[in-house]
Amino acid sequence: MRGWYLGLLLGVATTLPASVRADPGAPQGPLNTLLDIRQALRGCWQWPPASEARSGVELTVRISFKRTGEIFGARITYMSRDVSDEERALYHGALLAALGRCSPLPVSASLGEAIAGRPFTFHIHDTRQQRKA
Repeated sequence: MRGWYLGLLLGVATTLPASVRADPGAPQGPLNTLLDIRQALRGCWQWPPASEARSGVELTVRISFKRTGEIFGARITYMSRDVSDEERALYHGALLAALGRCSPLPVSASLGEAIAGRPFTFHIHDTRQQRKA
């Protein structure tokens, strides 16, 4: 992952639910708030094919940005236990693809100054195949 590093930004965390849209794409800007960043990253995420992934997989990703919106660092810091190497590769590939679609984020100058070098934490939980109550 090109030596990317991550940490926690002001305790900001978000979850990417299984209902993320099916047609991910680059975010439209300018992004002015932390909520805008969260929505942009959600829009870039595309789940691995359900037929190849295991239901219930969870991962935590830490990511930070430069003031220009470019990705400064990203790392999967947690993944569910008992995930096979193939499943791990699927989610790692999905993360890299999402980051590729999102980078650089079209942040406003003021938001870019506020987020520069400060890591965010995102929790991703694949619930697509789980039974809904």
